[in-house]
Amino acid sequence: MSVAYKPEFQFPSVEAFGKPGLEPRWTRASKHGVGTALSALSKVWFTIENGVITEVYYPNTGTANTRDLKFLITDGKTFFDEEGVNTEVTSFEYIHEKAPAYLITQTAKSGLYSITKRIITDPQANTLVINCGFKALHGVPSDFRLYALLAPHIKNRGYGNSGRAAAYDKRSYLIAWREDIAAALASDNPFTKISAGFSGASDGWQDLHDDLRMDWAFERAEDGNIALMGELAARDEFTLVLGFGKDELEAVLEAEKSLAREYHSIEREYIRAWRRYINSLDNLGRLSPDGGRRFYTSAMVLKTHEDKTYPGAVIASLSIPWGDAKGDGQAEGYHLVWPRDLCKTAFAFMAMGDGATALSILQYLESTQMDSGSWPQNMYVNGQLHWPSVQLDEVALPVILAWRLRGMGMTRDGFYPMAKRAAQYIATNGPVTVQERWEERSGLSPATLASEITALVCAAHWAKQMGETKESEFLFSTADYWQTRLEDWAYRECDCLGEGSPGHYMQIVGEMPETLGPEDQVCHAVVFNRNRPVDKPHHQGAVIDAGFLDLVRYGVRGPRDPRILDSIKSVDKLLRFEHHNRVAFYRYNFDGYGEKEDGSPFDGSGVGRPWPLLTGERAIYEAMAEVSPEEYLDSLESFTNEGFMFPEQVWDADDIPGRRLGKGKGTGSATPLVWAHAEYIKALRTIKGAWGCDLVDEVKARYVDKLTKVSMTAWKKNKIITSALSTETVRIICFEPANLLWTADNWSSRSEEVMSGTGLGIWHLDFAPGAFAPGSTLTFTFHYPEKGGWEGANYEIAIK
Repeated sequence: MSVAYKPEFQFPSVEAFGKPGLEPRWTRASKHGVGTALSALSKVWFTIENGVITEVYYPNTGTANTRDLKFLITDGKTFFDEEGVNTEVTSFEYIHEKAPAYLITQTAKSGLYSITKRIITDPQANTLVINCGFKALHGVPSDFRLYALLAPHIKNRGYGNSGRAAAYDKRSYLIAWREDIAAALASDNPFTKISAGFSGASDGWQDLHDDLRMDWAFERAEDGNIALMGELAARDEFTLVLGFGKDELEAVLEAEKSLAREYHSIEREYIRAWRRYINSLDNLGRLSPDGGRRFYTSAMVLKTHEDKTYPGAVIASLSIPWGDAKGDGQAEGYHLVWPRDLCKTAFAFMAMGDGATALSILQYLESTQMDSGSWPQNMYVNGQLHWPSVQLDEVALPVILAWRLRGMGMTRDGFYPMAKRAAQYIATNGPVTVQERWEERSGLSPATLASEITALVCAAHWAKQMGETKESEFLFSTADYWQTRLEDWAYRECDCLGEGSPGHYMQIVGEMPETLGPEDQVCHAVVFNRNRPVDKPHHQGAVIDAGFLDLVRYGVRGPRDPRILDSIKSVDKLLRFEHHNRVAFYRYNFDGYGEKEDGSPFDGSGVGRPWPLLTGERAIYEAMAEVSPEEYLDSLESFTNEGFMFPEQVWDADDIPGRRLGKGKGTGSATPLVWAHAEYIKALRTIKGAWGCDLVDEVKARYVDKLTKVSMTAWKKNKIITSALSTETVRIICFEPANLLWTADNWSSRSEEVMSGTGLGIWHLDFAPGAFAPGSTLTFTFHYPEKGGWEGANYEIAIK
């Protein structure tokens, strides 16, 4: 059957032609609205982009089931319009400023008509509810024909969907399903015609585009990329309902629940719950000249992104970055849980007075901790790992969260085993992380070190209070050692950033001083940045980011520390972006995560763009340094879109209208980004309280107030060092019970000593300063009494 063939209308008909349809794509990630009911009975989330309903999620925040749901409009004679393409958003409003309920007006670019939509979910059903109105601006409504077009992408896939046109009782339904999820679309303004087709071949868009009439009426389209369409009478007001369930019947019944209720009654219930929640928070919005709009929105964004089946699981974003260029193989997007983003979100909940949700987050983290004591790089909302790499800041931050909540009286010692296992993992595997916070390289990262050191101090205090003296002492000494060596590892005064540049913290150090020869400089080690051409490496000393500010945020370094101030100068020189006196920052120089030069989507390589969340981090720092943070807070607020949503990145080049890229505006990456909204809330709290809301008092007391230092270097099999100073403690670490056999005179004499246990699956032996003369060599091996064997290899440390 050819695309041009159109049978006379009849209902029902046959299976549509053109299987499996076009290769599926998702929608743009630059959302203007997101929402869900504050009810455990309703497990539906929606997103809005350019006034069009895009991904709708059910039964959790990790499962998208639609590409979009939009209107098609024609007069049957002269034109064919597609909502979002031939219309423009002339009004985008929140129905109530304290609820993610939206009132949108789309007006035809031709000026012929307008469509209004009130968008919510039903707190009592698994449904998306859209109250619609059609207004003829020229002529009368009967001159127009209105169609609802649904593109199902059930269970995060465009392919493999099946759909059919069906009748239940006296109502027509558009049904889609895949495996154990089904969706059902209906209206209280009954469909007069319905059809199921394959996208790009037999779908309703193709049908109308051909001759401006709905001629096709296919009963079903199975196992492909499908689209479903229904014709509606153009009325002043009607309600569309998209219901979900485990099968077709359940989806229809859920839709009928909402269709049986009066729309405005559903809306009142939806808004009432959100108002109650927002009014329960500390009103940090008083600090902003916008009357609290961005604060309310940020609070709603954070809470909207929490799952309801798995409370405390807050995903990074209800979006797929550059989704309009991505298909089924990249469907997860950002609707995954990153422990780092999750903890920063918990800190924001705490900052605005919602300790209960922060506690739910901690409980979720406790339930998803792996046997090793770590957490995966990211995971699905049910805790199943997605990307398996381990980032040590994501192991450290849950410990900090648990300690801070304990200090607030929100938790007791039931979370100590979780914190202890995480601290054990950090002490065993740190300070080198497999990936830093930008998930790109391995090494020593100032940002990761800040969280590692802070977590070890928190766990050490906790262990001491629990009466675990050995554990506490080892954790304290490890934290002290790492923070003492921090600058030796990651700070350099060199010309890598250009002549005359001050000293700076490097973004990440892959080659450590202890592993280099005397003639080598750590800053000159060659590194390859991800998402950039492999033939363009850089010296690691030439790469800088602002992650070192975490040292101040957690209390490892003071805000006026000269090395912090010098590094800020380098950040402002190399990473600062300004547009109309508004400031944002690049993640690091030579970044490749962003659109390409011509504005085309990121596809594994590109050019890094400025991140507004870094403006929020800078605002927090400026407030802690008792310098005016208003410049940065105002800048951050300026980067929101019409829905007051913060983007992940903003465009930094000339406008490209054809790609919807405007300088200083959000790009095709994730909007909203939960992490960015969290930093905004924390910035407001820090400014209001005149103290760092991420600051851990015990860490500041130890390293900023008391200037605790320890002269030590440590050897372990996953961090082998080749030299040590005679004036420092030399620590040898093993991960099973052992005796250390050692010599400092090439085995002319030898000693065997029992290594001390720590209660953390770690054993160590410390040699005091002065134990070895400069120029000597410490040679050692391990004897394992419990196994009755020897290491079978000798190790050496040159003493300087």
